[in-house]
Amino acid sequence: MTAPAGIAGEARPPRGPGLVLSALFDRASAAWLWPVLRPRLPRLGALFLLGLASAGLALVPPWLTKLVIDEGLIARDPAALVRWTAWLLAAGALALGLGALASVLHMRASVAMLADLRAALAGAVLGRSPAWRARHQTGELLARLDGDAGEVQQFAFNALLSGAGAVVRLGGGVALLFLLNPRLAALACLIAPVELAFLAWARPRTERLAAETRAERGQLAGRLAEMVAGLPAIQAARGEGAVAEGIARQQGRLNAALIRAQLFGELTRGVPALITALARAAIFLAGGLMVIRGDWQLGALIAFLAYLGFLTGPMQTLLGLWHAQARMRAALARLAGVMAPEAGLAWPAAPRPLPEGGGALVFEGVAVAQGGRVLVEGLDATIPAGAKVRLAGPSGAGKSALLSLLQRHADPAAGRILLDGADLRELGREDLRRAVALVPQRPFVMRGTVAENLALTNPGADLRAMEEVLALTRLAPRLAPQTVLGEDGLTLSGGERQRLCLARALLAPFRVLALDEALSEVDEATVRAIVGAIDDRFGRATRLIVTHGAEAAHGPFDLVLEVGR
Repeated sequence: MTAPAGIAGEARPPRGPGLVLSALFDRASAAWLWPVLRPRLPRLGALFLLGLASAGLALVPPWLTKLVIDEGLIARDPAALVRWTAWLLAAGALALGLGALASVLHMRASVAMLADLRAALAGAVLGRSPAWRARHQTGELLARLDGDAGEVQQFAFNALLSGAGAVVRLGGGVALLFLLNPRLAALACLIAPVELAFLAWARPRTERLAAETRAERGQLAGRLAEMVAGLPAIQAARGEGAVAEGIARQQGRLNAALIRAQLFGELTRGVPALITALARAAIFLAGGLMVIRGDWQLGALIAFLAYLGFLTGPMQTLLGLWHAQARMRAALARLAGVMAPEAGLAWPAAPRPLPEGGGALVFEGVAVAQGGRVLVEGLDATIPAGAKVRLAGPSGAGKSALLSLLQRHADPAAGRILLDGADLRELGREDLRRAVALVPQRPFVMRGTVAENLALTNPGADLRAMEEVLALTRLAPRLAPQTVLGEDGLTLSGGERQRLCLARALLAPFRVLALDEALSEVDEATVRAIVGAIDDRFGRATRLIVTHGAEAAHGPFDLVLEVGR
């Protein structure tokens, strides 16, 4: 991801909101969080001001209560009692209204920000290569996109809004404490350094426990996702018991981690609460003795105790946010693995326009590596536009890996590939993947209608075009655009899923069509009919076909390209 200006893309320190983000998170994380937060700044600004107003208004009722007691009740003045009670009621009503408004706006802004954050993470995942995807479990990725994203968003929102209100309440509360009784206020202020020292000791362990819990939760989510995805195969292998035992073991590790984190969390909450309770009791005794001796008014003591809450409450909020940052950093570290640019695969910032042509391909000294092994080395080949080519070679020779290079899911370990005279590494992602249609052996079908599945490649396609590609792949009348499919197309046969994915590729214009065992689960007669129809309708496009069976059903080829060392 390109770093936004003023955050990570410049040498000078960030300014304004970007500086706040860098302080709350870290410079690298602020670079990708800033674009997520920036569109919401007007709403956040309104909430910020509303929070400051609510925090300031909250300082008023304790002082009004003091006036009601001292100038109304103690002084036996009915007029003062009515006057200050009316002001107290008005302040309470205004506080109630501001609180309700803030709550509604807070929720709307919070869910919008979370949606933006998840959209940014989803966009990053959509740009990753199959090799990156292979290194991550589905459930573990979902745990990052869901739980970790929520943790980061919640902290960011609370730090920017709740923290600001806490600062106002803390500053106002301390000022009014010293106004009411400087000596007792000085005693109350001793609470802060004691709690700060304790939380400074506890913070590193909180971060470690949070990281451990999130990792275990991600592992459990991964196992559950694998169970659901592989259910038919697990049942066929009679592996239900082994899978259930594995899930139970992982759940046990997560439970142990949750209990450790919960116990330590109770400690971090209980110790500050105990310190505050002891301080409040000491102040209540000292202040009560002063009232008994006649050195202080009862209303002033009650107001002082109320404002003591404005010292301890906001202070614990701020210290809690500081402590919560430790838990958030564990989530942020996991999200960094999603948002960090993928090593070794960068698209040009200023791509070359796709040249005119019909899909001519040139391989110049191409080497293909996968999993640390070199599968293809020194491949030189020229494929004219419109040629029909069979990629031959034993299983595992690198044919699928070679085809993946055509959409730049990876780059050659050596050499280069030209499309109509242009190096693939010089082209933009959208241009390249519109020009090269790749149909893998393993089909992907979404839950939804057939039309929704087909529209992935061409959102603007009309129903007539969809019906034509369904007929070409021999899916009509079995399937129509309005037919509803289950998740992963489980109501379809393997061959039907493959043909639906082929129909999807054929719906959008292309120069090169690469079929990687795309019809391996389809009978020979149907393969012959489909490939013949493709040759008739898309004969001007370059066609690369990998097949280990039913070679004759694919018709004659113009070239055969041997792949493998």
